[in-house]
Amino acid sequence: HNILGNLEKQRAPAGIVSRKTSTSSPRLARSTPPPHNILAMVTHAFIILALISAFSPEASSFSTRIRSLCSHISANKLSAQGGQGRQLKTTTTTTTALKASSNENTWRSAIVKNAAHNEPDALEAIQDICTSTPCRSPNASQGEQGLAFLFVSQKYSDHFESMVKVAHQTLGDDTTLLSIVGGGVVGGGIESDDPSVPAASLLCGVLPPSAGIEVFMFGTDELPPSATSEAWKAIGRGQDVPSYVLFADGFAPIQQVLDGLDASGANGAVVAGGLSCPTFGVESPTVAINGKAYPRGAAVGVGFSGAVGLQTIVAQGCRPVGPSFSVTEASDNVIEELDNKPAVEILSTITGGDYLTDEDKRLVESGGLLCGLAARGDETGDGTVPKGDYLVRQIFGFRVPGFMIGGEVRKGDILRFHVRDKGAALDDIRTMIGKAKTERSFAGSQKAGVPLAAMQVSCVARGRPLFGSSGVDLANVGELVGGEDDDGEQPAVGGFFANGEIGPVGVAGVGLGSGKQTHIHAFTTIAATICNFSSLEGAVGSEGEGDVEDISAWG
Repeated sequence: HNILGNLEKQRAPAGIVSRKTSTSSPRLARSTPPPHNILAMVTHAFIILALISAFSPEASSFSTRIRSLCSHISANKLSAQGGQGRQLKTTTTTTTALKASSNENTWRSAIVKNAAHNEPDALEAIQDICTSTPCRSPNASQGEQGLAFLFVSQKYSDHFESMVKVAHQTLGDDTTLLSIVGGGVVGGGIESDDPSVPAASLLCGVLPPSAGIEVFMFGTDELPPSATSEAWKAIGRGQDVPSYVLFADGFAPIQQVLDGLDASGANGAVVAGGLSCPTFGVESPTVAINGKAYPRGAAVGVGFSGAVGLQTIVAQGCRPVGPSFSVTEASDNVIEELDNKPAVEILSTITGGDYLTDEDKRLVESGGLLCGLAARGDETGDGTVPKGDYLVRQIFGFRVPGFMIGGEVRKGDILRFHVRDKGAALDDIRTMIGKAKTERSFAGSQKAGVPLAAMQVSCVARGRPLFGSSGVDLANVGELVGGEDDDGEQPAVGGFFANGEIGPVGVAGVGLGSGKQTHIHAFTTIAATICNFSSLEGAVGSEGEGDVEDISAWG
């Protein structure tokens, strides 16, 4: 996450690189899916298994000599590397989407892992997953279009360009494909969180005819315009609260893109995604649109309009310790004073044990001390901040009398120190899912929409390094699309382990109120639920009162 300290502000020329990949039909027309291939169904029924060997995560140390200003205060990112598990045969696990839905455009996710690392086997695995996962092809004559997300593990990164070409050719031109390299992948009911394991996952489905999608790309040669440019309104397609999925590498003009996307809607936007995990020292592409991989420094995304939009939650992996402080002097990413005292003095007091329980001290020793900045606008009237509404940043250096963090800080910000804690992480993701369910129930079935699938973007320091076992986040994220059904089928959830997670704070999304400011997070899990609002009259976010069948995902 040291990437967070390198998000430089760049002045960019006007203009936007955008490519419209589909058009939306003004009318909703349903079509009956063709019968599945019987052989494929039988084959998948027998090859669903995953033999995952446990490995012991490495613990990160934290020096106690901070008061002498000689320690490494940066909370070193825990690696998802560990003991080598057994080599497994290639397996493909296919799962279906929410069972209790009247929408016939079923979504699915799948994973293939532990295939041989050589390129021929990698391409064969991709062709297999792209052939077997989609439940059906989009019916272009009915105005349908497909959408797919391909997640490739770091071990496969040297074959990424070839893999996205094969994936696009296999899925066909009627399906838009976004791809990214992650530290691990999620799909088919499995989290593959070890970057040394060759793995890939696919999340795909068919959108309703009244949905529109449009892809875009920015890079070092195609910089985004300023946030005030009308070009952003165009990419937002005039929506009240547009939705976007964004993939980028750490050298892309990420902050400028986020500022522009947030300005693209009348009441903000909903943005979810993450930063890729390139192989160290290698400058090969890590993001792609359809069959084209873009060079280092690129950010790619897809915008939704019409009948489809996103709802998001952001779950923290840390908990606060000690009291809150007011930033009384700051410059860029340097905190100089807290409560009118030298920031280093306050930091030394905290790490020296004041305000900390014995458990807090143990967590500081094992995982480091982090800095939490209250999300602007989330402070209550008495200056306090709701639990979880902090942007967690690493402390990575000193500029006496202050210290530097991986993000911009302003005078007047509220700061609270944090520690990484698996109990707090589990509690927060459950709390956020419960909050999302509550807000959906109050929104009503018209505004809540029908969940089709979910994308999970987790920090590379989560998974087994944090919880001690895989699948903890996935088991919770699955609840957003109905959870496991009576037949044992897993929900359609796909995603990756990221070098930085992109999303708002807390719960946001279409039907749940206005959009929120988008941030780059650390140590979080972001879940973006793709919802069908075709039961609404007009575009997403409208106040239509059409007849709606109550098919809430929450029962």
